[in-house]
Amino acid sequence: MRMNLKNNSINKNSFKIKFKNIRFTTRNLIIFLISFSIVTLIIGFIFYFILSSQDKDSVNQVVLNNFKMKDNYNYLKLLKKSIIQNTYNISLIWVLGLSVIGVIGNIFIYFCEMFSVGFTIASIISTYKTKGIIGIFVYLIPSKICYIVVLFLLTYFSIRISYKIIKLLFTKEEIKIKKDMQKYFKVLLFSFIIMIAISMLEIFIDPIFLNLFTKL
Repeated sequence: MRMNLKNNSINKNSFKIKFKNIRFTTRNLIIFLISFSIVTLIIGFIFYFILSSQDKDSVNQVVLNNFKMKDNYNYLKLLKKSIIQNTYNISLIWVLGLSVIGVIGNIFIYFCEMFSVGFTIASIISTYKTKGIIGIFVYLIPSKICYIVVLFLLTYFSIRISYKIIKLLFTKEEIKIKKDMQKYFKVLLFSFIIMIAISMLEIFIDPIFLNLFTKL
């Protein structure tokens, strides 16, 4: 029994030493997220071409439908839906950042979002061929690019705060987290404001580019 307690103590101390050696510096985390973004985009892009011909046809049909301007385009209804969806996404990421699963959880969410972008880009190229290059810009500019930037920043700050919480709980180090929390609340407020602007771009500006694209 004593031997087990001793071993447990050694394991805990070993964990603390290993955890202390992990450094989430600003530079390292930014490099990681940028590299992760590129790799995930490529994975999403390649995954499309692994699909069967039938699945590709189904995806391409969805792309064609999304690139068509609808006659009954309800701006206010779509704006409300977009704001709710976008604020839900950033709220989820922000809340996860306050937990010990924030690092893994938010990396997974970020992976899903970037994978979707890569997959969609591949499907646009497959659907429209050479014209798809213009279609990619229509898809990305301006709302999607802005969304990705906000997502990147929020993921960065959420991982940092989650890491500090984990470190505080498992290493018992004296970590000043008050200022970080204040900054984290400001990041949430900033994200909400930008997301509302992104929703407005998505509903009121994107259709203009979409309409021009369909006339090419």
